[in-house]
Amino acid sequence: MVRLMTPRRRTWLLSGIPRSGSSLCCRLAGQAADTVALTEPISEAMIEGFADQADACAGIEAFARRTRTRILREGRAPALHVDGALVDDLLSDGAASGLRQARSRRGDIAIARPLSKRFTLVIKHNALFAALLPRLRRQFECLGLVRNPLAVLASWHSVDLAVRRGRVPVGERFDPGLAGVLAAEPNPLRRQVAILDWFFQQFATHLPQGRIIRYEEVVATGGVALHRALGVAAPPTEALASRNANPLYSADAVAELLKALAAGRRAWAGLYSLADCEQLAATLLAKGAPG
Repeated sequence: MVRLMTPRRRTWLLSGIPRSGSSLCCRLAGQAADTVALTEPISEAMIEGFADQADACAGIEAFARRTRTRILREGRAPALHVDGALVDDLLSDGAASGLRQARSRRGDIAIARPLSKRFTLVIKHNALFAALLPRLRRQFECLGLVRNPLAVLASWHSVDLAVRRGRVPVGERFDPGLAGVLAAEPNPLRRQVAILDWFFQQFATHLPQGRIIRYEEVVATGGVALHRALGVAAPPTEALASRNANPLYSADAVAELLKALAAGRRAWAGLYSLADCEQLAATLLAKGAPG
């Protein structure tokens, strides 16, 4: 039986490893009854204005309160969107450079559905919430989304985002330890592996096992695994297709990524085995790689 939300537990923060399917999960969460889900609604300017971790957590709490009130009064809320809608992927299919570009913009979206005063609100920000997780978990219910490490690394190499260069600016700003590790590493791929390890370590350290959701499980259950974790009644299941084995890379590139993963700290070992990554590599060597 699904455990329904109590009034104290009606705002959730969703963090995910970049390119782990967090935008997909945000859309799926928003399909549940009496639920609103928002993809990265907090503006860069607001984030830049936070003085430190404590100020950021206070600011996020105030933002959540204001947003809940505005949704009920105006039927609108800020979010990253494409043509006014939450979508599964915020990046384009490709560009002249061969890298996928951002196609979303931040602005108000309409919330045109019946809601109770105690509706469930889900807010998604990846690096921001991951960096602040030790504090945020005391104020909010939190979820962490993960994905096969090899699929994540391969996807990072296909996008025009900071993580492709081995940087995660918001995470570095609020976690000096991460900033120090990345500043000391000259190799972009090794920085990427360090970022991957950091996300997994943040989730493993600061979230109970039931609050860490695997992308593969979300896809396999048609979103039910996500709704179960949120404690909301699931809408009709949706047929979802995994993108872990989308063709993209040469055999040499896949082998290089797998070697880098094997040489890292493997903070992901509690959720994925090296055999899981090797199995995906074998699939990619037969096809190409993920996007």
